[in-house]
Amino acid sequence: MRYIAVLFLGLHVSVQAQDPVFTNAQQSLVALNPSFAGSNGLIRFQSNTRMQWMSLPGSYQTYYNSLDAFIKPMNGGFALAYSRDDQAKGTLVTDRIDLTYAQHFNLLDKKLKIIPSLQVSVFRKTLDRRKVVFGDQIEPRRGFTDPWSSLPTQSKSNVDFSSGLIINYNHFYLGTTVFHFTQPDEGLQGPSKLPLRSSSFISYNFKIGENVLLNPILRYDQQQNFSNIQFNVNALFLKHIMVSTGYRNNNTINAFAGFRHPYFTVSGGYEFALDNASPNSSGTYELAATLTLRTKENRKVVKDFERW
Repeated sequence: MRYIAVLFLGLHVSVQAQDPVFTNAQQSLVALNPSFAGSNGLIRFQSNTRMQWMSLPGSYQTYYNSLDAFIKPMNGGFALAYSRDDQAKGTLVTDRIDLTYAQHFNLLDKKLKIIPSLQVSVFRKTLDRRKVVFGDQIEPRRGFTDPWSSLPTQSKSNVDFSSGLIINYNHFYLGTTVFHFTQPDEGLQGPSKLPLRSSSFISYNFKIGENVLLNPILRYDQQQNFSNIQFNVNALFLKHIMVSTGYRNNNTINAFAGFRHPYFTVSGGYEFALDNASPNSSGTYELAATLTLRTKENRKVVKDFERW
């Protein structure tokens, strides 16, 4: 199937580039901030799927899988992640592998934690030119003409670096990340630097009785001319039932629900733009699953962000 590409704006990738961001941040912790590597005390696997504008042929789908572990002799965490961002069903695809190290510093009798991190990534961007067709490439009698004189697909690989920091005091969390601070050239049709993205969040956990835990989180992302402010309130009932609702600055609301077990969580949700002119392009689905193993000591005292 051929696509008349709104996507062509992404071929130069510089002017309008924007990273995919998961709305359900607690189920994509290393993607939120690489300093979460090793934060559960042993081993954790998280898998996320984001499906945007599924009723359109040029939909966006993002898959993210991360495995992180805490190494006690180093008092640090490692994470290995793979993501795939698919625009317009294979027209423009970005495959990415991230390797992260986070050093955990404990102060004030372990009440204060400062966790800096460094992430190195290798990514490959691939354009399937056969799916990009414009009006001047159509002849009335012969139909589509071959729009490209070179190979039907074009790829480019590069190395990228990011850095994060988390400050945790009791139930309070403050985090910031600078993604792509080396701004590698990712251009497929000429030089084009990957724009730097800054991301920050602030969060606090409130315990209400024995059966209710509330976690409001405020997040801000900035990349080139794009900015995103998101506020969510997450709730955990009876230690197992997870619900969440939130709002973005572009008049978008979201709602999630899930189930938490000591060794796994599953959740799903939907994000909807209230004032979108086209109902076909307003909805986004997210699905997430987490598998986690902890030491006996860490199972007794579950950290705040591990409750989600």
